[in-house]
Amino acid sequence: METFGRGCLWLIIGAVGLLILAFITQSTIHIPWFIFIPIVILVFWIASKKSKK
Repeated sequence: METFGRGCLWLIIGAVGLLILAFITQSTIHIPWFIFIPIVILVFWIASKKSKK
């Protein structure tokens, strides 16, 4: 459960960062699914590695 919470936290922080970037530049940001899915997997993999230490 700790890994899931940490992974979700990093995904939320990333989403808020992209939202702020889009607001500042007054544009839309499109992330294709073939880039988004590996990023999600990578974030949860890094979170699982940190929780095992």
